[in-house]
Amino acid sequence: MTLESVIVTVLALAMCAATISLWLDARERRINRRLAVALPTSHPANLPSIRRLESGSQDQFLNRLSNYNPDIPYVLHPAYVLLAGAFGAAAILYANSQLGYSIVYASIVAAIAALIVIRGLFGWQQRRFALQLFRQLPDAIQLVTSTVRSGLPVHEAFRALARDMPQPTAGQFAIVCSEVNLGRPAEEAVQAVYRRTQVAEYAIFAVTLAVQLKSGGSLAETLQNLGDTVRQRVALAARAKALAGEVIFSSRALTISPLIAGGVLYAANPQTVDLLFTDPVGNKLLAYAVISVLVGALVISWMVRRETEL
Repeated sequence: MTLESVIVTVLALAMCAATISLWLDARERRINRRLAVALPTSHPANLPSIRRLESGSQDQFLNRLSNYNPDIPYVLHPAYVLLAGAFGAAAILYANSQLGYSIVYASIVAAIAALIVIRGLFGWQQRRFALQLFRQLPDAIQLVTSTVRSGLPVHEAFRALARDMPQPTAGQFAIVCSEVNLGRPAEEAVQAVYRRTQVAEYAIFAVTLAVQLKSGGSLAETLQNLGDTVRQRVALAARAKALAGEVIFSSRALTISPLIAGGVLYAANPQTVDLLFTDPVGNKLLAYAVISVLVGALVISWMVRRETEL
């Protein structure tokens, strides 16, 4: 059996595993919907999974390699992400079958492409999740401040957040309420939200709660000041994102412009573009051009994300 056959077999098995995972996920979703109808006051999706926490310590290397965080919910099921990575590797191998490069180098490039796709999709979902929490945090702090000023304890404020706030804040504070009911201090439960989501403002929130609950004082006034600060940070992040919109548009235009230019050249003189697919030197130039455009787009995206972070 040749190396190419082995790679194709592994990709086929990966796609079969992803298909089975999707089928099992669909069945679990049907069961959760039936439970939601039967028990509308329960939120099983918002509670921590003991089985997941136990198995997470055994897969830390794979989680870090794939940029997967098992403690946060994902919009796309991980099986979809793995399937997208398998399709990316298959696309590289198919392009190599047309270009005729060495199968060893093509396999290495396919593995790297699959890893980049998987890490990119997981990272995009994590950033989207953290951004939603960050934007909802001022309203969450305002609700806690109003609850504390009315004379209720902080635990009741957390229950109000889990009940009245939209997702994903409601889900995270449902976990906080479960941990507090089990005897964990409130500040440590909020600190756990920071460790799961890496939203720095939750660490500040946890430190504020710890200092005020242990030293005393006006917790409502301190939370009001914290809410104003976080609201200013949210507005500053939105302004930085708006100022970076020109750079983002330019990067996308630069990424799409080679495709548009290639289409125009092919419409004007098809023989010029056909050399990129039929001539060995043209194949190398085409591969170099595609890799250069992708690397440039990734570098610009990384620079924009780094400069707009608070």
